[in-house]
Formats: sequence, structure tokens, C-alpha cells
Amino acid sequence: MKKSLIHMSIAGALVLVSQVAWSGQPGQQGNNHFNTRAFYGDKVLDRVVVIDVHKMKEVGTVDTIGKTPYPVDQAGKLDKVYAITRGSPSVDVIRADNLRNLGVIDLNHKPRSGESYNARLGLTIIAGANKPQTSVIDVMTDSVVAVAGEDIEVNTAEMLDNGGTLASGHPAWLSKNRFVVIDRYNRLIQLYGIKKVQDRTNSLDYTWEVEYLDEVPTPTSVHHILHRDTSKLSQSEKRDFYALAEGSAKRGIHPSIIKIHLTKDDRLMFTGQVNMDRFDAAVMSSHHADFHPDGVHIYAGSTEGHVFIINRLNMEIKKVIKTGIGSGHTRFVPARNLAIVTNHHDTFLTVIDSHKHRKIKDVEVHDKNIESQGQIKQSHTNYVSPDSMYYYAFASDNGIFFELNLQNLMVSRTLKTGGAPVQGSFINWDYFSYNGDSAATGM
Repeated sequence: MKKSLIHMSIAGALVLVSQVAWSGQPGQQGNNHFNTRAFYGDKVLDRVVVIDVHKMKEVGTVDTIGKTPYPVDQAGKLDKVYAITRGSPSVDVIRADNLRNLGVIDLNHKPRSGESYNARLGLTIIAGANKPQTSVIDVMTDSVVAVAGEDIEVNTAEMLDNGGTLASGHPAWLSKNRFVVIDRYNRLIQLYGIKKVQDRTNSLDYTWEVEYLDEVPTPTSVHHILHRDTSKLSQSEKRDFYALAEGSAKRGIHPSIIKIHLTKDDRLMFTGQVNMDRFDAAVMSSHHADFHPDGVHIYAGSTEGHVFIINRLNMEIKKVIKTGIGSGHTRFVPARNLAIVTNHHDTFLTVIDSHKHRKIKDVEVHDKNIESQGQIKQSHTNYVSPDSMYYYAFASDNGIFFELNLQNLMVSRTLKTGGAPVQGSFINWDYFSYNGDSAATGM
């Protein structure tokens, strides 16, 4: 019988102190004894693969109850992860220390992604794969406390835009109590508010209530809202958000970066757009963009094999760099002025000088001699060691985890796990914290 955690209170039971001691590996120079575990979803074998990153050693695997695990996201800052099983209307909850599967959180929809956590409220949001819906999860109790969006299962086969057959884009918080539902099917970004409502006066019992506030149409389906450091921005600029519109090869519409402003009275305003229009729209598609550490430039990959460098201040394309097929995520390494581009459908990743915006080299990471499983060649998720010495990711179709030396830009170590791990999270095992500067999730 399927286990359910919807109303199971396990608050505090999972906030554990790790007893895992780090053991250095002889010959590792410069690698400053970081203690990190990688948790990847393997949809081919319906499991989560766990790796000790520094030791390049497989810690273990966990079979999921739900089907087709894809992303694996840390549950807030707790010592557990959520396996996002896109083939089932639930999320598996797994203890990160002993890799015990605790059961599932039942959802009203199949899950798409769940990497967006609100530390002030203790809530994470999980977007829908088959419905333009988002579930709000209390990470202490592993319970659904609210649902926002349309409770309608859409026929994603009818979607004309790029980006696949997922009804929603990535979940995202815009402020401490405002979040969005990205409806890819209807090309909308919807704004919702959430508040705590006490059941009765002076009672400790409460519920969460969500309220629809506004929406804005988008030129094509939107994949995600870009994460950026807002600490040095003015109050007005903090209300500006940038999103990636995926484009539509079928409709002849190029991918683009769009700018949206959240007004003080909770209205979403479409305020700018730059089209990635240097090539034929029929061969283009974009699914991910990343802010440069300077806060001005955006690197956006496109599937025909280029990275577009966009200046957000004037919303113009500054430069286009040749990369590889399926160009997607960019990992910046500020200490080395490097940008490492994932080419999902190619055999190499691309390294760029992020200071000069100039290509340095392509690095082969995929073994062409291994029989293909029909999966993407490079994972969505990657990680840079705290000392900026090494970059880690999966050659997913090979089922091989690799380490790239950032000094000589050569693959230095590999670990074969089998399967096809594609997306996950890296957890600092010393502090059970998610470091946004050195770890990334997101498809």
C-alpha cells in the first residue's frame, strides 16, 4: 500500500545533526575538504542516485514509489529531499542521511518542479506537470497547505510553443508572500498572494489561504523566471523580473527574454522584451537563461547551438557565441571569470571567458562508444566546489558523473552509476544548507 505523508507531522524529527565524517582523499590538491552530497533523479530506473561528490563515490540509491523521478529538490534547508516524480500525482520524501524513503506527499496534479523555497514562511511550491497548478508545501510536516492555479488537466499535445509538454513553468516566489503560477498552455503568468489565517482568536491553529491577484499574457510559453541577486538593487528594481519565453518554431516566433514589473498594488506589467532573432525561428528553442555575476548581462542558450549575451539595461543583444546543440544552462565561476555552458544534446560542454564574453574551448564529456539510452547527453544540474577548483555534472545518457578541473579544463575523474540521472540537488553535508552560489537546480 502506498504510504502518504499528507497529514503526518514529522516536524523536527528530520532536523538532524550529521554524524558523517569527511575523509580526505590522497592526492587531491586544492580541493578544500568540502563535504557535499549530490541527489539526482534517474527516470530510466525509477530511483534517486546519491553521490559523495568530493570522494567521487556512490553513497547509494533509493527506489521511488512514484514513477519517473526527474528533479530532486532539497526540502527547504532540512535533511531530506523531495523526488519529483513526473509520472505520478505525488512526491517522494527521502531522508538524506540514511536514504530511507518515508513515503509520498499526494498532490492534486503530477509534479513538474519544486526547487522554489520561501525560508520566511517555511513553504516550498511545486508546479504541475499536467495542470497549470502549484501546490504549496509545508516542509516541516510534508503536507499540502494550499493549491493555486487551474484545476484542469490540459492536452499538452496541443501546445504549439517550444519547451515540451509540461503544463507549467518553474515555480517562483516574487516576494515574501507573492508567488507565480506559470501557465505554459495558456501563455500566462499568474500572480498569487498567500497569508496565514488563524482559526480562532489567540489560537495557535492556523491555515494558509491563497488569493489570485493578477495575470499577464506572454508572447510564447514561459519556462522560468531568472534568479538574480537583488541585495544591491533599489526597491523599484527589486520589483523587476526577467523571464525566458521559449519561442515557437511552429508559429515562427523567436525565443526571448521578457521583463515584467510587479507594482505596489499587486499588478503585473509587461515592460520589455528582447528577441533572440539572429537565426531562423524554425530551428530555435530556448529553455534556460542565467544572470551574469555583474547583474547586467544575461546568458541564454538556444537549441540550435548558441549562447545569446543580453544586456538587461538596454534590452539588447550584446554578443552571440557558438556553443553546442541543446545549449541550455550556464554555470558562472566568478573566481575564475568562467562561464560553463551545458549542451544537452551534444557531446561537449562549452567554456567561456565571462569577463571578455569570449569562447575559450569545448570540452568533451560524453562517451560516444556507450550505447545511447535516448536521454539528454548532459544533466540540467551542476555544481562548483567551494574553492572554485572543480565543476561537477552528469553525462546523463552515459550514466557517468564527471569532474572537470577548472585549472586545465580537462575531465579529471569519472564515476559510472548507470541509468540516466538528469537533475537534482547538491547538499552541503556540514550545514544542511542550499548554497545558491555553488549549486543549481532547474530544468
